[in-house]
Amino acid sequence: MNKIAKKIISLALCGALLIPVGSAVFAADKAETDADLDYVITSPYDGVDWENWKQYKASLHSHTDASDGGQSIEESVKSHYDLGFQILAITDHAVVGKQWNEVPDMVPLYRLFKFERTGMRDPVILTDEEREQIINGTYESAERDALAAQLGYDLGGMMEVTGGCEANGATPINDCHINTFNTETSRAKMGLYGDFETVVKDCHNDGGYCFLDHTGEYVGRWKEDEWRAYEPFYANKFANIFLTYDSCVAFDVNSTRYDSVIWDQVLKLTVPKGRNVPGIAFSDSHQKGEDNDWAFTMMLMPELTQQAYEECMWSGAWFNVGRVDTLYLGDEFNGTGNLPPAVSRVYVDNEEDTISFTGSEFDNVQWISEGKIIAEGKGLTSIDLDDYKDELGCYVRFQITGPGGILYSQPFTTMAEGIEYESTVYKTFDTALITRAIVDVLDAVFGHTFLVTIIRRVLWNHIW
Repeated sequence: MNKIAKKIISLALCGALLIPVGSAVFAADKAETDADLDYVITSPYDGVDWENWKQYKASLHSHTDASDGGQSIEESVKSHYDLGFQILAITDHAVVGKQWNEVPDMVPLYRLFKFERTGMRDPVILTDEEREQIINGTYESAERDALAAQLGYDLGGMMEVTGGCEANGATPINDCHINTFNTETSRAKMGLYGDFETVVKDCHNDGGYCFLDHTGEYVGRWKEDEWRAYEPFYANKFANIFLTYDSCVAFDVNSTRYDSVIWDQVLKLTVPKGRNVPGIAFSDSHQKGEDNDWAFTMMLMPELTQQAYEECMWSGAWFNVGRVDTLYLGDEFNGTGNLPPAVSRVYVDNEEDTISFTGSEFDNVQWISEGKIIAEGKGLTSIDLDDYKDELGCYVRFQITGPGGILYSQPFTTMAEGIEYESTVYKTFDTALITRAIVDVLDAVFGHTFLVTIIRRVLWNHIW
C-alpha cells in the first residue's frame, strides 16, 4: 500500500474515532443544560399567615372637590363604603388628608383649574357620628350588606388613612405625580414634566413613604406610544429611584395603558440588584359612584389597624385588581358589576421549585417573566420553574383575568444557584432635574404661592 493510500486510511480512522468524542462532549453540555436548576424563590407573601390573616379592600389614591374632583369628601367616603372598601386614603392634589369630619387645608388654585368639577364649593364632610359609624361598620348601607352576602363574609368597618397626598401638583404635558404619606414637605410643589425624583427625595428625607402614580401616562397613553414603553431611558429613570430610595414602596400598574409594561422593564433592572419593586393599583377616582371601584388593592393583614396597614405597605403583601386593562383585556372591557378575580392562597415550594395559588372568579392565568408571557392557560395555577428555565428570568409574576377584571400578583424573585444575574443601570440625563431650581423660583414669584395669596385675600368668599 503506497504512502498516499495509508495517509487516507489513517485520516479516515482518526475521523471515525473523533465522532464519538465530539458527541460525548455535546451530550455532556446538553445534559448540563437539561439538568434541573436549584432555584431560590423569594415570595412577597412569605410572611403571610394564610390561616388567620384577612384580605382588606383598599383605595389608596382618590380625589374629592378639595382639589380637582367632582365628589365631596362626604360623597367619596360613603361611596367607597357602599362599594365594600375597608381602607380608604383620600389623596387630593397638594392637600394632606385629614379625618373625614375635618376640612383639609386646600390650595384654591388647584380647585380653580377644574372649576367645572369643583364649582369652588364649600367642602362637605362627615358628621362626627357618621364617621364613627363608618369606621366601626354600623353605618347603614344596603349596597355594602348585599356585597357582603355575595362574598360570604362580613366586611366590617372602613379604616381612615390620613396624611396622604398627591404631590407634584399639575404638569403641563403628562402627569408625573407621586402619592406621598406622612409628609408635608412638597405637598404643593408645582409639578414639572418628568420630575419624579425631587418629590420622592423630599418625602424620603422627611421620613414619609410614597408610590409612583400613572407612570404610563408619562411614557404615553396611546397605542402608537408602545415603543416608548420599552425605551431603556424610562426603565433606568425609575430603577434609579427605587434603588436609591427604599421609601418609594410601589409602582403603579393599572392606571394607564403601559404601566405594567414599564413595571416589567424596571424589575429586570432592580431585581438582580436586590430590590424587588411591588406593583400597586388604584382608581385615581375623581367622580362618585363606580368611578371609585375601577381599581384597588387587596391588602393581606393580621388585623385592620394603622400599624398593620403601614407594615403591609412596606412589605408589598397585597394583590392588585383592575376592572379594566386596555393592554391585556382590550379597550372595550369593563368588569364593573361582577365579582373581581381573587386569590385565596399562595404556595411556594423551594424544594420542588414550584409556585402555586388557589383563587376564584377567573378563567385565564398568565405567568410573566422579563415582560413576556411564558405560560398561559385556564387552569394553570401552578408552575414548575424548571419547565420554563429557558424563558425564565430573575422574577416571575402571575395575573388572572375573569368577567370582573384582572388581578396582578407581586413578583416572585427566582434566582437559580450557580447563575449570575446582572443588570446595568445608568444614570439618566433628565432636563427636569436641571430646570427644577428655575421652576422653584418661578413658583415662589409667579406660581401658586403668589396666586393663592391673591385668591385668598381678594377673591375668596367675595367672588366665588
